Amino acid sequence: MKLFILFAAFALSSIHAADSRPNVLFIAIDDQNDWIGCLGGHPQVKTPAIDALAKRGTLFESAHCQAPLCNPSRSSLLTGLRPSSTGIYGLAPGIREVAQTKNHVTLPQTFTQAGYFTFNSGKIYHDGSMRGGDQKTEFNEWGNRGPMPKPKTPFAKLPGPDRHPAMDWGVFPERDEDNADWKIADSAIDALKRAPADKPFFIAAGFRLPHVPCFASQKWFDLYPDADLKMPPVKEDDRDDLPKFADFLHWKLPEPRLSTLRKSNEWWPLVRAYLACVSFMDSQVGRLMSQLEATG
Repeated sequence: MKLFILFAAFALSSIHAADSRPNVLFIAIDDQNDWIGCLGGHPQVKTPAIDALAKRGTLFESAHCQAPLCNPSRSSLLTGLRPSSTGIYGLAPGIREVAQTKNHVTLPQTFTQAGYFTFNSGKIYHDGSMRGGDQKTEFNEWGNRGPMPKPKTPFAKLPGPDRHPAMDWGVFPERDEDNADWKIADSAIDALKRAPADKPFFIAAGFRLPHVPCFASQKWFDLYPDADLKMPPVKEDDRDDLPKFADFLHWKLPEPRLSTLRKSNEWWPLVRAYLACVSFMDSQVGRLMSQLEATG
């Protein structure tokens, strides 16, 4: 299991040997920080499935992502190249749009070219990053990409400039089965069930939570009662030692600052929603692991 802190980068792999070559179940979790039970990032977080996987496998407690944004972090992970080599630092361009990686063999391609059955469910590549490329050469099959359903009226009460559709959190939808990550897990479970018996598999499932918008059903919020919720410590001068270029990485990104969240009384609801989404996502990891065990 690997944790790449900040954007899009919680990845874990479970290997089950069926022949001389291992089967690989690769799970990516978007915007997952260290609020995982076995990592101790938040004293109240409940992640029994990931904790159980960490206990039976190898846990890396000092892993670092290459860049604090989805696209460059995923591009680095999938190509094995640093952002300084790919030239990708923002949410664009995609890996097939720059000369450095246009023809580079990615991690999924390596398995595909080695004769594995390869399958993608959810968000493995950054959305839109495959522009200019041929998806069929990356994976044999592409399953449910899982766009997140959204309520008709936003829950978060943010001021106009910060009122982006992604900047929302609350109890939604009513049923777990209507959540995008449930459908992503379903797609990967189906692939596990029907994977060819004559070749090993590389099945990748990319969960979208706990990336905003942070939506989960009521039972996951109930795990974190209002009166008991512990807020994370915040270092007020946390960005003071960053180079000026770091500010440009966030230029035009639709993200409210902590001061805005506090003034809008949304800081506490966001923390609670994030924890609820982490626990829901963990339950989907549990579903995948149960099917992997059943696959034998």
